[in-house]
Amino acid sequence: MSSSGSRQRLTRQEKRDRRLAAIISKTVAKSVSEVYENASKSSEESRTEISKDSRKAAFSFKQFKACGPKEFTGEDGPTAMFHWFDSVEVTLRQSGCPKHLRTLNATGVFQSRALDWWTAERNKRGNDAAYGLSWKELKAIMIEEFCPPHERQKLEDEFWGIRQKDGDNAALTARFKQLSIICPDQVKTSDQAIKKYIRALPDCVADFVHAAKPATIEETYLLAAEINDKRVKSGFWDKQTKSLHQATATPTDASAQSSKSSRRKKKNNNNSSGNKSCAAATTDTPLLSRPPARFDPFQEPRDRNPAVLRLL
Repeated sequence: MSSSGSRQRLTRQEKRDRRLAAIISKTVAKSVSEVYENASKSSEESRTEISKDSRKAAFSFKQFKACGPKEFTGEDGPTAMFHWFDSVEVTLRQSGCPKHLRTLNATGVFQSRALDWWTAERNKRGNDAAYGLSWKELKAIMIEEFCPPHERQKLEDEFWGIRQKDGDNAALTARFKQLSIICPDQVKTSDQAIKKYIRALPDCVADFVHAAKPATIEETYLLAAEINDKRVKSGFWDKQTKSLHQATATPTDASAQSSKSSRRKKKNNNNSSGNKSCAAATTDTPLLSRPPARFDPFQEPRDRNPAVLRLL
């Protein structure tokens, strides 16, 4: 009995040990996996931070300046400002400037009035907040500052009547984009922008774009450019220009002919009146051309009375 009881106790003890060993092994394995996972996450985060810091340290204003960014003075009007926007955006991309450093580098080329204004903005907002503005936010406050109300009114009037001239669709699109930023009230929705842009196109392009029903304004730009290029290659605009010149020249030629005819008629009238005067003068000439009889004292008068002669 004692031996069988001891065997049972050993068997139970072995079972407990096995269970405990299994629990310990599971716990240890889970803990080890968590440790490795946390370690990998922390290493990835550290590598990310290091890469961010390295990118910040890798790009400098010197690199941006080496690409020849155009200076901005703020003294040449709204159109010059939008040209500067386009120019500096190209430079920012070419130089590889990160998005969070665009405001810092772009404002580094401010001069004259623009530099004075930016200094005041930094003093008002603080350097961190000022340089923390996104490129879009910077452009918005620049438009408020360098596009005064009277200039904005002129641009709004221009936007109301914007039209494409000849076959230069690229110029229309560029100006439309600029004025859309200055006058957002005229293109509050994408649908309004599409309709307004199509109205600005010539009929030979607008009809096709309208029929295609583009969903976005960018799609509208691309479609209009494609159709316009086909018109240019087919010589459509050259024909239109030639027809316009002919239509413009025709009234001028007619007026010239009319003027020439009137001058000829006037000349003929003058000649006829002159001829009449000459005719009248010719008629009177025999009477006036007879010279008066000259008195000759040595010639005896034929019609004198003899009585008178005796008195002489």
